[in-house]
Amino acid sequence: MLILLAMIDNAEDKKTFEQIYMQNRDFMFNYTYRILGDEASTEDAVHDAFLSLAKNYDRYKHLDSNQMRSFLTITVRNAAFRIYNHRKRENVTEEIYKDYEMLPDISEDAEKKDIRRILFEMVKSLDSKYSDVIMLKYYCDLSINDIAENLGLTPENVKVRLHRARTLLKSKLEGVGINEG
Repeated sequence: MLILLAMIDNAEDKKTFEQIYMQNRDFMFNYTYRILGDEASTEDAVHDAFLSLAKNYDRYKHLDSNQMRSFLTITVRNAAFRIYNHRKRENVTEEIYKDYEMLPDISEDAEKKDIRRILFEMVKSLDSKYSDVIMLKYYCDLSINDIAENLGLTPENVKVRLHRARTLLKSKLEGVGINEG
């Protein structure tokens, strides 16, 4: 709360912000908890909503209490959905990694197994926005449109991420002495 108040310049605005916080935090927590189902994520979403209000307080301080509650409800709902969708993407990726690691390596010679293992570790080390699309495209054999739908992206965005991910992987492979081929 002190950090949020520090973002507001005027003493009167700080007092008003604190009243808004006290009047709405329990409602926002309960509302968000129904979406996320755990306290830590719920607290993060509520904090993000109040942080957004504090950053833009001059723009929203004129709202009456009903309008403010509506604004905060929409803001906390969006924060909760961002957290929920991020968590959902992480869970899907973790399941893909577990499933792939359990696949048996049959009929591959030792060198190919090593390269495959190195490549898989490199994919896992990429930023999740790149590793997710690589895993879904090449390890799960999904189409661009299916990937876009699963990750909540546009097909064009998926193509860009795939291109960037392949470029990163190529440079990492070259860095360890493995050339294309």
